[in-house]
Amino acid sequence: MGPPRPALLLLLLLAGGASAEYQLLENVGPSCSKDATRFKHLRKYFYKYEAESSSGIPGTADSRSATKIKCEVQVAIRDLFKFQLGTYMCVGRRSFYAHFPSSVLSHPSVTMLSLSRGRYELRLTTPEGEQVLLYPEKEEPKHILNIKRGIISALLVPPETREAKQVLFLDTVYGNCSSDLTVQTRTGNVATEISIERNLQKCDHFKPISTGVSPLAFVKGMIRPLSTLISSSQSCQYTLDPKRKHVSEATCKEQHLFLPFSYKNKYGMMAHVTQSLKFGNTSKINSRFFGEGAEEVGLAFESTKSTSPPKQAEVLKTLQDLENLSVSEQNAQRANLFSKLTELRGLSNEAVTSLLPRLIEVSSPITLQALVQCGQPQCYNHILQWLKSKEAHPLLIDIITYLMALIPEPPEERVREIFNTAKEQQSRATLYALSHVVNNYHKIAPQRTQILLDIEDYLLAQIHNDCTGDKDHTYLILRVIGNMGRTMEQVSPRLSSSVLKCIESTEPSLLIQKAAIQALRKMGSNEEIQEALLQAFFDGASPVDKRLAAYLMLMRGPSQADVNRIVQLLPWEQNDQVKNFVASHIANILNSEELYIQDLKTLLEEALKGSQLPTIMDFKKFSRNYHFSKSVSLLSLDPISAKIEGNLIFDPNNYLPRESMLKTTLTVFGFSPADLFEIGLEGKGFEPTLEALFGKQGFFPDSVNKALYWVDGRVPDQVSRVLVDHFGYTKDDKHAQDMVNGIMLNVEKLIKDLKSKEVPEARAYLRMLGEELGFVKLNDLQFLGRLLLSGIHILQGVPRMIGEAISKGSKNDLFLHYIFMDTAFELPTGAGLQLQVSSSGVITPGMKAGVKLEVASMQAELVAKPSVSVEFVTNVGIIIPDFARSGVQMNTNFFHESGLEARVALKAGQLKFIVPSPKRPVKLFSGSNTLHLVSTTKTDMILPLIENRQTWSNCKPFFVGLNYCTSGAYTNASSTDSASYYPLTGETRFELELQPTGEVEQYSASATYELQREHSQVDTLKFVTQAERLEQAKATMMFKYNRQSMTLSSGIQIPDFSVDLGTVLRVSDDSAKDKKSYKLTLDIQNNKITEVTLTGHVSYD
Repeated sequence: MGPPRPALLLLLLLAGGASAEYQLLENVGPSCSKDATRFKHLRKYFYKYEAESSSGIPGTADSRSATKIKCEVQVAIRDLFKFQLGTYMCVGRRSFYAHFPSSVLSHPSVTMLSLSRGRYELRLTTPEGEQVLLYPEKEEPKHILNIKRGIISALLVPPETREAKQVLFLDTVYGNCSSDLTVQTRTGNVATEISIERNLQKCDHFKPISTGVSPLAFVKGMIRPLSTLISSSQSCQYTLDPKRKHVSEATCKEQHLFLPFSYKNKYGMMAHVTQSLKFGNTSKINSRFFGEGAEEVGLAFESTKSTSPPKQAEVLKTLQDLENLSVSEQNAQRANLFSKLTELRGLSNEAVTSLLPRLIEVSSPITLQALVQCGQPQCYNHILQWLKSKEAHPLLIDIITYLMALIPEPPEERVREIFNTAKEQQSRATLYALSHVVNNYHKIAPQRTQILLDIEDYLLAQIHNDCTGDKDHTYLILRVIGNMGRTMEQVSPRLSSSVLKCIESTEPSLLIQKAAIQALRKMGSNEEIQEALLQAFFDGASPVDKRLAAYLMLMRGPSQADVNRIVQLLPWEQNDQVKNFVASHIANILNSEELYIQDLKTLLEEALKGSQLPTIMDFKKFSRNYHFSKSVSLLSLDPISAKIEGNLIFDPNNYLPRESMLKTTLTVFGFSPADLFEIGLEGKGFEPTLEALFGKQGFFPDSVNKALYWVDGRVPDQVSRVLVDHFGYTKDDKHAQDMVNGIMLNVEKLIKDLKSKEVPEARAYLRMLGEELGFVKLNDLQFLGRLLLSGIHILQGVPRMIGEAISKGSKNDLFLHYIFMDTAFELPTGAGLQLQVSSSGVITPGMKAGVKLEVASMQAELVAKPSVSVEFVTNVGIIIPDFARSGVQMNTNFFHESGLEARVALKAGQLKFIVPSPKRPVKLFSGSNTLHLVSTTKTDMILPLIENRQTWSNCKPFFVGLNYCTSGAYTNASSTDSASYYPLTGETRFELELQPTGEVEQYSASATYELQREHSQVDTLKFVTQAERLEQAKATMMFKYNRQSMTLSSGIQIPDFSVDLGTVLRVSDDSAKDKKSYKLTLDIQNNKITEVTLTGHVSYD
């Protein structure tokens, strides 16, 4: 017959494969019933799908901000419970404005964008017709997959039942939901119209998901209480084909109402989502191929990064407007603009990278404040990159890196950036920051990731497997390893093995060996570790502090055999310091009331049967453990225990403690014990220094003796006797030198002794809640000294710089922009889009300040204009990631400003103080509330209700050239049943301000002194206040004193009020030879005419 032909062979293979596939699918799910689905297998159904999301405030305005998606949907039924969904010709309509009663567009020009990334078909199964399982392609973006979830959720209808009403738990995009199903119409026994109502709060996946907020906000994380203030419901109407029972038409309407700003549960701030599916036709298919794929996911919504369309230009424009406020002085807008600036949270990392140089060029201080409060990874990464590019001081980089590491839930990008900074800086702050960020990262990503492996490789390279590298750096690395030991141990056991080699090796210094032992404090214990610690403890040749460090680490979780060996060998211990410490530690455990050491107490009691602990010796000379604990039982609650523990470890060859520790532990409500804080101090080499200072021939005793010898005989005997008795000085001692020379010789001797002695070493650490925050060394004081000297050199040039700045004139804006309240979260919607809700508060206190001094002309200018703006922003809206957004927003603003601008001049006996009249209204207080529709490209204010709109404006004279005015506007909508209550009635405002009338250019006050010498010496002092450009708005006060006639006269003139008052006081001498007598005459004048004369006499012998 010859070889088979290729075409025939291919046909046979295809036929065989189809037969095998058919048999496989026929055998899947033998318990499946055809009645469990409304679709027939080997059919393809065609639908037209529309989803519209809108946000607004019905009752206040008919306008709304909306987006719309349209798609052609094809559902291929490969088997009874295996479907394949495809979306084709999908287009999206970006934000537009429509009216609530209908969908009539108010703007005919709309933006269309193809959702081409929805080209992947989605496979899904519904085993038993209940739970829905999806098998998406790996390349399918999550937000597109969520939109397809919304289509599936709206399309699936429960199977036929005879009951008219029932409560079902159905799988939806919100998770498993309690659904009230009602059959509205039947044709025969077949339901043709069905309605389903859902309270979305009863769905198990309808939970708020936190989005980025400012880590510096004082009030944050209020997600749960804020989400409970949203009422969410969905209502679906289905029309079914009476013969084939498939869905002919489906409409689902969803409402999210923000209850604090609502009225009658149907008016107020809300978001709507409407989905509609209309059946087109059906066709037959003959392929049963399904191919489930590798990844299986559920129907419930998956959170994805809610990025808005790129808006670099808007962010840059906002920053430019903020910077221009220094010119326009419209600081009431400052808080609002900074709130808008934080929209850079929604930009991608690439967008921030390209935009950051331009932002810094406009205003680096405001940009830095925005980046710090951004709350997103792309912002924090660029902070460090920017500081490095500007070659900032290493200390500043250390501080910023450490603070960034403390922010919870770090993404991998931030871990990588801090890791790179730690490798470059290799400072204590950056390496401790690395340990903190690794611990925080592992809480949200417990799996083994590449970044953690890279960090492990770096740490292993730093300790060189035997810890024989640089002493200080190795010690630092071991402390850092101890801080993240639990995390790194779960990544790989290599790190703990290297640390054990450092413990067992004798090459590293004692300091390094102790640090290696303490690096195990968070790692789990095993036989290898326990044996290494036992060997270190029983090594009698090792120093005391190393042996006790190994003992304390061993007692974290010893076995019965370990405890038995310790108890048995303790009486034969040759080192009294070790023996006394271990005995006191075991005794404290046996007497402890702590809850979590009962197992250890049992092990010790078993080991001590038939034996006793050694007697605890003098605490002033021997190492010891101190312990106080208390346990309290509460009714119906788990007991609470607290412990305060301390260690004091002495060196056998010295009289000062070598190491000390204080720790507080709390155990509450059955949780694991928490170490609230722990402080440790260790040091050596202080004895020679103390001997040189306070020994018998030390600096202070010898100096005191010289001083006492010098004062002897120069003070009363009683004082001398007290000093001699107190300081032990006797007159038999010889003191040939005088006091000053003697003390100077003592200083020289002290310096010489200190140079010849060993330099003391000391270290101290602090731990909070088990996390070591860092440690300090004694020689850090040298670094602080260098910083202080550097600061002094800088300060020496400050007066000159200040003088130059003042003489040239300087005027600057000094403002702080702070987000003090920030809460933001998202919820799923039926269309698979994110409902975003946020509430934030921004405060921007500051002032415009300036000064200029002209020494030559004796003039000075001063400007001080403080102001503060507070803005509360509440936003409810829906976003299509990377495409469009729509929302409604309420802004509440409060503002205050005041200020002083003055010029001072001194010349020819005259001091003049000039205050220019305000050139614009000064807002002493203003408050406003506005509503806005937010779209992708702009934000428009919602016009207030016109009916019963109340406005007013009143001005009254306050001072010459100034009026104080109050103005306001609000809508009294109480007569309109559909209108919401305040503040949802539209724009509301109130203002109290000072308004210049334009009649006065400036206000001045001057004081002039003059001495007239023509006929008789007359001193004249004249005070003048005037509103310039108004001659009548002038007040003058003058004092004259005639030295010859001893006459004092004064006058006050205010032409604007027809005031011209004066006084003349004359003193005449009527004294006789044996009697002094004076006559005083006071004339009170009005318009230069004497109205009243008062005369008095004073005389005395």
